[in-house]
Amino acid sequence: MNVRLFKVLNKLKVFKYLSFKKEITLNNKQITVPVYDNMGQAYLFDFEPWMLSLLNTISPFITNSFVDVGVNIGQTLLKVKSVSPTINYIGFEPNPDCYNYLKRLVALNNFTNTRIFQFGISNEVGDGALYFSNNSKTDPSASIVNGFRNQSSIKKSIDVPLTTWNSINGKHNFDTVSVLKIDVEGGELEVLNSFKSCLINDKPIIIIEILPTYTPENSFRINRQRKIEALLKELDYIIFRVIKKNNDLQGFKKLDAIEVHDNISLCDYVLVPKTKEADFYKCVKNFLNKVY
Repeated sequence: MNVRLFKVLNKLKVFKYLSFKKEITLNNKQITVPVYDNMGQAYLFDFEPWMLSLLNTISPFITNSFVDVGVNIGQTLLKVKSVSPTINYIGFEPNPDCYNYLKRLVALNNFTNTRIFQFGISNEVGDGALYFSNNSKTDPSASIVNGFRNQSSIKKSIDVPLTTWNSINGKHNFDTVSVLKIDVEGGELEVLNSFKSCLINDKPIIIIEILPTYTPENSFRINRQRKIEALLKELDYIIFRVIKKNNDLQGFKKLDAIEVHDNISLCDYVLVPKTKEADFYKCVKNFLNKVY
């Protein structure tokens, strides 16, 4: 669908009255996506093509489980299954509307080796809140971190269950984690701490979004960012920024630290254990601009 037409229909709130299925193509594979109750319309045009290129590029690392923290409506799930439908996928999504959408998405496509849990991942087990910054049921910018965004921008909040990786892994005894993807709108520190034992033992490649701090005065975000950097240093992980142009993957830039910046296109990273650095370079050596 034309992006301009999509925006017009979205503004007119037409999608809340529509219910249909749409065939999309990823990696030359046909996938069915449902659009209903004002959910799923984001699939009507290309979404994050750089992520698909990234997953194809690092696919040699996906030898065991792919864990997706912050599934939303399955944007990464579909890309992972297009790389290989047999990949063991484990997802976590606290938003009940997103979770119900995901159940329908998985059933429509007969995905196997796919488990999705209605939890937010944190460093404690208990009850939490999910803060929405727009009126969409599936708001991809919703965060479980109180104070990550200005209170004036919060439209509503809902109660959600939180768990830790060790707690849920103890119940399900998951396979080794090969790749961990984290997109949690400010909750990265809690997720990384929750997975600390996994990072030590399994040493997964990590795909992570860390949103900008914007200004040196934003002490809340800067302090959390520094704690993330300290944890990665402790665990011997190397930071590579994902370089994009027009939403297409261009390469990777090795960083000593994440600077204070205000560029939303610079907030995606691949974190690589030092023990896998050489193999990572082999994966990306022929990719466009390689490593910056």
